[in-house]
Amino acid sequence: MYKNILIAIDLSNLDSAKYVVDTCLKLTEDNPQAIFRVVTIIEPMDDSFISAFLPKNFDKSVLEEANKALHEFTEKAFPKGAKVQHIVSYGTIYEEINHLADEKNVDLIVMLASSQPNAKGLSANTVKVARNTDKPVLILR
Repeated sequence: MYKNILIAIDLSNLDSAKYVVDTCLKLTEDNPQAIFRVVTIIEPMDDSFISAFLPKNFDKSVLEEANKALHEFTEKAFPKGAKVQHIVSYGTIYEEINHLADEKNVDLIVMLASSQPNAKGLSANTVKVARNTDKPVLILR
């Protein structure tokens, strides 16, 4: 059974994130010792024209806001007493998910097929996570 689960969510789509969490809760309903490591990843702004107009500490403030939003989401999505670790990561999505899966020695990675609603097929990040990890991956539609 799964005890240590990495849950990758997109804070810009909380309905889908709730669906992912609900699925994980069903998977672990017989295991009160389950640990849920909930991650959201902020992709870096490239050195494009737009980034020149952003404030100096823009990335830091985005991470702080994401951390706050992640805590608010998990308070509503998980039952009281659930063991939840909040992770806000900064980098390339698939690289960060695979790195965290190894670092935290998870039993399962759970993520959506695509963060785009009604998308056909798998996103590039989902494919890269599945290709580049030796951990089991549950991909939800």
